Amino acid sequence: MLAVARALIFSSFVFCTSALPASHAAPAGKSPALASKALGAPQKAVGAAGLIAVAQRQLDSGNFSGAVRYADSAASQAPSLIDYAQYIRAQAQYRLKNYAEVAKSVTHVFNQSPASPLVGAAAALAVRAELDNNSPKPGLELIKKYYDRIPQPQADLLLAQCFTGVGDLPQAAEYYQRVYYGYPTAPQATDAANALVDVKAKLGEAYPPPLASAMLDRAQKLFDPKNAAAAKIELAAAIPQVGGGSRDLARVRLGVADYLSGHEKDALTYLSALKVDDAESDAERLSYLVHCARKLDRHADVKPFLEDLEKNHASSPWRLDAIISVADQARVDNDPGTFLPLYGACAAAFSKQPKAAWCHWQVAYDSYRKDGADAYDLLRAHIREYADSEDANDALYFLGRLEERKNDLPSARACYELLTTRFANTYYAVVARERMKDPGLQAATASPEMKQFLASAPWRAQPEFPSFNPGKLAQSRVSRAQLLQLAGLTDLSEGELKFGARNDGEQENVYAFELAKMAAGRGAEDQALRYIKTYAPGYLYMDLDQAPVQFWKLAFPIPYREAIQLHSRQQSLDPFLVAALIRQESEFNPKIISYANAYGLMQLLPTTGRELARHFGVRRLKPGQLLTADRNVQLGTFYFHNLLESFGGQVELALASYNAGPSRANLWKSWGPFREQAEFVEAVPFHQTRGYIQVVLRNADVYRRLYSGRVPDVPAYRSKPAPKTTQRRKAVHPKLLNHG
Repeated sequence: MLAVARALIFSSFVFCTSALPASHAAPAGKSPALASKALGAPQKAVGAAGLIAVAQRQLDSGNFSGAVRYADSAASQAPSLIDYAQYIRAQAQYRLKNYAEVAKSVTHVFNQSPASPLVGAAAALAVRAELDNNSPKPGLELIKKYYDRIPQPQADLLLAQCFTGVGDLPQAAEYYQRVYYGYPTAPQATDAANALVDVKAKLGEAYPPPLASAMLDRAQKLFDPKNAAAAKIELAAAIPQVGGGSRDLARVRLGVADYLSGHEKDALTYLSALKVDDAESDAERLSYLVHCARKLDRHADVKPFLEDLEKNHASSPWRLDAIISVADQARVDNDPGTFLPLYGACAAAFSKQPKAAWCHWQVAYDSYRKDGADAYDLLRAHIREYADSEDANDALYFLGRLEERKNDLPSARACYELLTTRFANTYYAVVARERMKDPGLQAATASPEMKQFLASAPWRAQPEFPSFNPGKLAQSRVSRAQLLQLAGLTDLSEGELKFGARNDGEQENVYAFELAKMAAGRGAEDQALRYIKTYAPGYLYMDLDQAPVQFWKLAFPIPYREAIQLHSRQQSLDPFLVAALIRQESEFNPKIISYANAYGLMQLLPTTGRELARHFGVRRLKPGQLLTADRNVQLGTFYFHNLLESFGGQVELALASYNAGPSRANLWKSWGPFREQAEFVEAVPFHQTRGYIQVVLRNADVYRRLYSGRVPDVPAYRSKPAPKTTQRRKAVHPKLLNHG
C-alpha cells in the first residue's frame, strides 16, 4: 500500500510539472502516513503541493520570476491551496516591484474559504506595496479592513504610515504613539520614535500629547529586573508631564524600579520618605515597603507597614498582595503564629477575591491537621464558598478523611465519589480511588445527606469537550495541512492547524490532536505533548473515555522507553513513575537546558551528573553527555533511587527532595508527624514543589493505566458526532470605525 501511495503521488507530480524545467523537480513526500491519507485528495492537489514547495524554494533563493511561474502553476491546479500559492506569488511580485500584481494575488488569499492563516501577512504585504507605490489611500482602506488580522505592533505602525501618507498627521501621531508606548521592547518602537520626531516637528503646537496612561504603560512594560533602569528613565520623564494620581503613581514606581533592580535599601529609603495623596498609589507604596523590609530581613518593620495598610487601605488589592506575601513567607518559616492570623484576615477582608480561596484553604487545612474543633465546618465552608478554587478537590478529600475518622463511611464515600468524577485527573482523585478500595468504603453506600450538601455547592460548570470527529471546517483544514506536510512544508502545515485552533472557535482538540500526530510522526514526541498542552489546554478536565486512547498516549508519551525501563529496573524503580517525572521535568526533550543550568530528560545539574557518574566508572563526565537520553536516564534514576532510599521509600518526600533539594525535604518532614503522605504534600510551603509532587503522581497513575497492560486500563472512547460548524469572525477594531 505504501509503495502504491508513493507511486501515485510521484506520478501526479510528474504530470503537474511536465511543462516545467527538470531542474526544479519537487521533493519527494516526507511522510508515508500522510501520503496514504492524501490518496483521497485529487492528484492535481497532491502535485500542486509539491509545486508550492518549489515556488517557496525559488522565492527563498532569490529567483523571484521562477517563484511566480511555479506559484501560477500551483494556483491553477489546486484551488484548495490557492492562498498559499498566491501569497508566495505576491511576495515575489513585491520583490519585483510589480505592485499591481501584489494586489491581485492577495485578493485570492482574502477570499479563501475557510479563512486563510495568511490573511494578516498578505494584508501587511499589500499595504507595504501601496505605500512603496506612493498610493497610501488604498493602503489605508486596506488596513482598516484587515487591521484585526495583522499582528501588533505591525498593524499600528502600518496604519500610522498610511495616515502620514494621506496627510492626516494627528492620526499618524496617535498610532505611532501606540507603537512607541505600547510596545517598548519591539523593533517597531524605534521606527515609531523616529517618525514621531518628524511628525512633532511638522505639527508644532497641534501635536497631540501622549496620554499619561500610555506613558506609565510604557514604563510598566519595562518593569522587570533587566529593564528596571530603562523604566526609571521613562518614569522620570513622565513625572513633569502628568498630574494627580498618575503623577503619584509614577513617583511611587520610581522606588519600585529600584526594588526590582535589586536595590532594596535605596527603595526602602525613598519609599519611606515619599508622601503621595492618591490612595491606591499610597497602598502600592506601603506594599512595596513590606517587600523591601522582608528582602532586607527587617522583620520588625513589616508589622507597622501592614497596620498602616489595614488602617488606611483596608480593601486595596495592594494590601491583599502584602498580606499573602508575608503569610506565605511565614509558612516557609513554619511560623503559624504569623501566617494563620494573616490568612484569616485575607479570607475575611477579601472574601470575593480569587486569592481569598488560598487564604481560606490554609486556615481550613491547618485546623484539619491539628484536629481543630472547627475543622469540619471550615472544610464544608471551603467547598460551599470556593467550589471553583484550585483547592476544592483538596477540601473534598480531607473532608472525606475526616468523615472516615468519625467512622461515617457513607459520607466519606460521597466525598470520594464526587472527587473521582469531577476531578478525575488530579492527585487527590488518585488517592481517593485508593481509599475506596478499603473494604468498609467498598461496602458503604454514599450518604444522601452528604450528596445533597455537595450538590448544593456552586461548582464550576464542567466543560463539554467537543467531538474528535472533525466537522466540515476542521476537515477542510486538516486536509490542507496534510497536503502541505506531504510536500515537506511543515511550517505551513502546522500553521494551518494552529490558525484553526486559535480562530475557528471550536474543535481546538481536533487541531491539537492532528498537530500532535504530525509531530510524533517525525519523532518529536516532546513537541506533540506541547501541542496538546497549548491547543487543547482543558484536556485534563476530560474523563479518559472522552478522547481516543491515541490522544492520551500523545499527551502522555514514553519516548526512550527502553532506556527508562532498563535503568528503572536496575534501580528497582517503577518505570511509569520515572516517565511521569521526566514528563514534568523536561516534557521528554533530551536536549533542553533550563535557566538553572539543569540538563536533559531528568534535568540534572552538571555537578550532580559528574558526582553520580563516578558510581558507573565515568571519571570526567562532560555536561554535553547529559544531553544523551540513555546517560541522563541512567544517572537520573540512580539519583532518584538514592533519594527514595534516604526517605524510606516515601515517594512524596523523594519527589519533594528532587524538586526542592534534600535539606528542604528533611526540614518539611520534621514538621510532622503526618498521618498520611497527602498531609505532607499539603504541608509543603513552596507552591511550585507542592504542585510538582501532585502532578508527577497524577502522571504516574495515567501512565500505568495507559501502558501497564497489553490493553490500556481506560474506558472505551465514547465517540461523538461531528459538529455543524460556523466560522467565527473577529470584530473590526472599534477605533477604526471612526475612520471609515
